[in-house]
Amino acid sequence: MNPTDLPDAARALGRSLAGEAERVERHGVERSTLDRLAAAGLHGLAGPSWAGGSDVAPMVYREVAECLSGADGNTWLVWFQHHPVVKMLAASANVGLAERYLPDLCSGAVQAGVAFSHLRNPSPSVVATVDRAGWRFSGTQPWCTGWGLIDVVLVGAATDDEVVFALIPADDGPEMCSAGELDLAAMAGTRTVALTLDGLAVAPDDVVLRMARADWLAADHLRAANAQPSVFGIPLAALAHLGRTAPEVADALASRLHDTRQRSYRLADADAAEASVDARLAATAEAVLLGVEITSALVTSLGGKAMVRSHPAQRWAREAMFHLVFAQTGALRAATLAQVATAPRFWPAERRAFPDV
Repeated sequence: MNPTDLPDAARALGRSLAGEAERVERHGVERSTLDRLAAAGLHGLAGPSWAGGSDVAPMVYREVAECLSGADGNTWLVWFQHHPVVKMLAASANVGLAERYLPDLCSGAVQAGVAFSHLRNPSPSVVATVDRAGWRFSGTQPWCTGWGLIDVVLVGAATDDEVVFALIPADDGPEMCSAGELDLAAMAGTRTVALTLDGLAVAPDDVVLRMARADWLAADHLRAANAQPSVFGIPLAALAHLGRTAPEVADALASRLHDTRQRSYRLADADAAEASVDARLAATAEAVLLGVEITSALVTSLGGKAMVRSHPAQRWAREAMFHLVFAQTGALRAATLAQVATAPRFWPAERRAFPDV
């Protein structure tokens, strides 16, 4: 498929996914749904052409991700976790591992997930120790999405001064097992679990990346400052409904969302210089909070019927809330809270344009 046709394929799938979203949240994402996305060419967006990937421009990926997240956030989240694995493996110095996995990852014959969010913490919860020629990973990874659906998982572990990433079969066993699905308020159908690792053996042939932890954290800080397309996909879907229930409000919010979206993507495509990080964080925080505002406006405009589980408004509101913590770093948390604290409704009384009572 021509890469420029992929957003159209995503929109066609999105119409079907939207009709299934309530059931998926209740009963869970199914592998057959992920296979439908793979058949449409949506698993190899970030993959190299030699492996059957599309290596699309950022805006093509964004259009696809916005469409899927607005249609069915649960399916989007499981699908989303696949792409960091493809990207990291495509850039890996372990050519043999890339040649072994990338063609099937790009086609979607192999589904991938990730388990490394803990590396952002000052004290990572999964540690790596040298064991003969390889490694042993031990600890608890509190968040792994798609367990039972994915075939391989990219696990990250930390030494005193390095991070080590390895691609591991996603199977329950004595060295790595699920602690059970998390009872999530949003994205409850994503089969998200905590993983317990007990001396998981990692061979050198399975290592995707070794890097100084300070360097990885610096790169992650730059990467995480950029807004995810899903932050816009959810409010864009909600705005389509709000235009029918409160058109003037929808017009005003749509203008703000358009401006924030354009600025966020422009900053993401600019040179990843440290000087621009604050602007990226501010734009991302603004986008996240605007998503909450837009979905809240839709709920308000609908009244009590928005609380019925069959109506997407309450699901979009919860998914917008999910983005308050998704891929959150300390810097993004601080930027988001700073914008909340400086919003006019939180100003001290002496700064408000209201008469004294």
